[in-house]
Amino acid sequence: MKDKRPESLLLSIADGALPGDIPAGPGVYIFHSQEKRPLYVGKSKKLRQRLLSYFRQPAALPAKTRIMVQKASYLEVVLTRTEKEALILEAEFIARYKPRYNIRLRDDKAYPFIRLGLKSRFPRLSIVRKRKRDGALYFGPYTSSHALRQALRIIFNVFRLRSCSDAAMKKRSRPCLKYQIERCSAPCTGEISCQEYMEEVSRARAFLEGRAGFVVSQLEQEMKTAAGRLEFEKAALYRDQLQALKRVLEAQAVVLDSYSNLDVVHIELDGENAHAAVLKIREGTLGTKHSMGLHVSLEKDIEGVYADFLKIYYSSSMVPPEIVIPVKLAENPGVQALLEHFRNGRVRIKHAVRGKRKNLLDMARINALQGLRESRQREAGWRELSSLLKKRLGLRNRPNTTEGIDISNISGSLPVGSLVSFDRGEPNKSGYRHYFLKSPGPDDYAMIREVVERRIQRGLRDKDLPDLLLIDGGPGQLGVAQKVLEEYGIVDQVDLVSIAKERQEKGERIFIPGLSKALTLDPGDRVLLFCQRVRDEAHRFGVKTHRARRSRKMFESQLLAIPGIGPSRQLLLLKHFGSIDKIACAQVEELEKVPGLPSRVCTEIVNYFREQEKIGKD
Repeated sequence: MKDKRPESLLLSIADGALPGDIPAGPGVYIFHSQEKRPLYVGKSKKLRQRLLSYFRQPAALPAKTRIMVQKASYLEVVLTRTEKEALILEAEFIARYKPRYNIRLRDDKAYPFIRLGLKSRFPRLSIVRKRKRDGALYFGPYTSSHALRQALRIIFNVFRLRSCSDAAMKKRSRPCLKYQIERCSAPCTGEISCQEYMEEVSRARAFLEGRAGFVVSQLEQEMKTAAGRLEFEKAALYRDQLQALKRVLEAQAVVLDSYSNLDVVHIELDGENAHAAVLKIREGTLGTKHSMGLHVSLEKDIEGVYADFLKIYYSSSMVPPEIVIPVKLAENPGVQALLEHFRNGRVRIKHAVRGKRKNLLDMARINALQGLRESRQREAGWRELSSLLKKRLGLRNRPNTTEGIDISNISGSLPVGSLVSFDRGEPNKSGYRHYFLKSPGPDDYAMIREVVERRIQRGLRDKDLPDLLLIDGGPGQLGVAQKVLEEYGIVDQVDLVSIAKERQEKGERIFIPGLSKALTLDPGDRVLLFCQRVRDEAHRFGVKTHRARRSRKMFESQLLAIPGIGPSRQLLLLKHFGSIDKIACAQVEELEKVPGLPSRVCTEIVNYFREQEKIGKD
């Protein structure tokens, strides 16, 4: 979907002076650096008045705000019709650009959601990491893998919804193992009617929305109704579902009245560092706990920190009808309006000072303090390690972002370049990439060059170059990568090293540009262990992608074994259907719609895959 963002005005800031012709109405403003990288996003119902406050008396600004304005070379202004539109647009821009001087989530990674697709006749559950506007329902995000597994276990045990793909479901002619162990109702083979399945979908949705009590009441009623009709088998099924659900609910701590659905939020500040804890209460029971680090670049009062956090956090999380915090947001009425827009319903932001909600805030505070302590320890450990990396490897700067590159191929066939990203010593999965390489033949140097060049091109375009690039290879691979950095004129911006095993398998060698002799470190050295960790992760990621590509290629080559199918017709089929799975599921009538495919070949395709399915069953 194309971004229907309002028209914007990009103005140059000369000598710290506010550009003229700034409109007075509502809108969003973005300070940009010289490289046009967003530094800070803000909004106001009176744009000109707000922007004048940055330029009238710069000396009176808080120190960090003054530094931010000094670093800004451009000012982008986006006009909106209403203040509410400005609020929504501000939240979208902060989530998209992650500006340095806005409050940022330190662990800003793609946490998984449970997706319930509703367009299929028998809706399917799946795990995804991005929400899309595709008509599906998304529940989450789940920051705890344990909480995600527990939710899925309940859904499959109690409601028995399917998890297989549409293609796999279409191919089945008899129920799979999940049906045998009562983890799926097998809609694929008609073991459950569409109406009965949709009733289970409705209950699963209510459970995921936190309305477990409603599900229990409904199941009790269904069980009594079935027993009254002498449908004892169905009544026994409802009984089993009830027992399984009640066992889960009994294990949850009851903290409020059964009708209470709310989030409890507490933030602990420590200079630029902060930690937030979110307790999620559903139907009076304590469900999941979400704990995350924050980075606060500009001077803000505690109310401003809470307001900014609520906007960022709930831009990608489900908004409950009530949010409890330890401060009043009297000066930020727009936050409530934004949250109500996200929820499409009323939201109350409460300041608790006594009672059960205050007790829950105290619990959240303990979680936030613990998270802050752990964050300090990690930060101290990383400062020490990054200083060692700078010193031992002769780097220009302490590397906060490190990326590892590896090549996976078999004699040059189906080569895959893998790139992994580490942020402050920890894997950053959102920065992982794989590259299907175009370099001909088994030329390791050419493949390294292609991956480095493609990464640098993206980094210059998106302004997200890493601090350190680590190549899996020896001096030859290092030299090729160094040449790419020189050609793009960024040798001073990106540090580079490579790591390779000793020829006699005695240990590891680290190669550094400009040094003829390899650096060897003791096996337990922290710098060596970190380099090995990045290299091994790049290798693991590359091998995984290469295996998947090989398997896919082998599967696609099956088409060429069918009489009447050559490379041209194989390409036609793949273009028309999009995947080998869809071709395997297609009927003769569907195959005949492919231009230039004779009826006899369509019959051959159907017969071939039927035979393959029969062989698989045998």
